[in-house]
Amino acid sequence: MSESQGQGGSESSEPRAEGEPDAARASGEAGTASEGTAPGLNAPPQGAFWTGEPNAEAESDEDPDVLDAPEERLAGRVTTVLLPLEKLQDDSGFKLRPEGDVSGLATDIARLGQLFPVDVRPAGDDSYQLVCGFRRVAALRFLKRDAVQARIHLRLTDEDALVMSLAEAIHATPVGPEVLEAKRDELEAQGRLSAAVRDMLEKALATEDTLAPEGVEEEIDADEMAQEVAERLGAINQDLSLLADVFAALDESRKAELLMQLRYSSELVTYLEGL
Repeated sequence: MSESQGQGGSESSEPRAEGEPDAARASGEAGTASEGTAPGLNAPPQGAFWTGEPNAEAESDEDPDVLDAPEERLAGRVTTVLLPLEKLQDDSGFKLRPEGDVSGLATDIARLGQLFPVDVRPAGDDSYQLVCGFRRVAALRFLKRDAVQARIHLRLTDEDALVMSLAEAIHATPVGPEVLEAKRDELEAQGRLSAAVRDMLEKALATEDTLAPEGVEEEIDADEMAQEVAERLGAINQDLSLLADVFAALDESRKAELLMQLRYSSELVTYLEGL
């Protein structure tokens, strides 16, 4: 680089060392001017939605990730975390229908864990607004869990959040019984119908006609019932101790079924101890 280039084309005959302080001072003045043209950088964003980023408002016009199409606006703005349930706002703005009975979903989560994260967006004050996944959150609270797997959408507008919640509800078509029956027969023919899978399919296919009719209501003494249950559990524990010696020789489906029941009992103990 020539001396004239280093000095911006002026006074090229002067030594380079004498020109450097002027260039540094000019650079500093330019930086000060640039900072003065970006108001609100240190203030929380005041837009229609909270982004979770202190300088998001000032940068939004130049951010290449904030584009027109919804899928492009969301690209690179999603983070999956384990979010404490207490940080979710008590807000049903995007809930389209009641949660209904979540006991079946809670059972599956207890067995398999939460397979699909919910969708949230920052709402300020270290809290989040739930966009999709109200039934999963209700099931986790039913299980007395304290955290939920969540996708945090850092820059989700009101419109995009509403579209997302509508899309989940519209396209969440339940699987018909004929499809489940065909899958059950296929898995059984392939020898892949394990005890856990069979149990899940049978519960999904159960109808009101297959359920036992309700008997006449009678008053039950809780202490007497607890004593009877404790006695039955004592007998079952004795049988389990005998099975432990031959557990390795059991059929795989029997092993899976037994472990599934024991796993449920273990989680129930944890829940009862927390009451």
